[in-house]
Amino acid sequence: MNKRTIYLADDHNIVAQGIAALLSQIDAVGDIHLFRNGQELFHACAAKVPDVVFLDLEMPVWDGRKTLVEVKKNYATVSCFILSMLNEKYIVEDCMDKGAAGYLHKDCTLQELSEAIHLPKGEVCYSKEVLKVLSGVKKTAAGHVLTEPLSDREKEILHWLCEGLSPREIGDKLFLSPRTVETHKTNIMQKFNVNSVGKLISTALKNKLV
Repeated sequence: MNKRTIYLADDHNIVAQGIAALLSQIDAVGDIHLFRNGQELFHACAAKVPDVVFLDLEMPVWDGRKTLVEVKKNYATVSCFILSMLNEKYIVEDCMDKGAAGYLHKDCTLQELSEAIHLPKGEVCYSKEVLKVLSGVKKTAAGHVLTEPLSDREKEILHWLCEGLSPREIGDKLFLSPRTVETHKTNIMQKFNVNSVGKLISTALKNKLV
């Protein structure tokens, strides 16, 4: 097996050392080189081009996004991953648009780091915490988890369920068959991880989702 050369840029030395210790446990990882900022990492690429790059976002001199752009512009085959505490959706999407192969939260597991290292060319990966942000997963005040965002149609049906209408009455209002409304209702309940309409309505009202 060809060992991968890893470059990691993070201005917090203790954090960088911890990440390097985790990476060293992955069989496919060979040399690991640490840098205090993106500019140092980029200049090191001139001497030896790495296989995989991990970038923190907030660094002095060159931050993660500038470094990502420069590395991909000059060394297009390098797989670049963002590894950051920041996981706002617009930041993740911007980094992916700039050429990142994936985005990992710093709370990621060794398994998630390994998946990034082994990621086939042309594919992308996200850690679990980042996927939650991208998919709209959120925990409600009642402790239920919305596992996927609701579609516009599902929001309409949820609204009318909370108003006390039956599937047939909702179907009449929205020009849908009762069977179709029942299907939407089942999907909504699955997304809220509840097993009764009463719990669904209670959760939706408590969390002001309608």
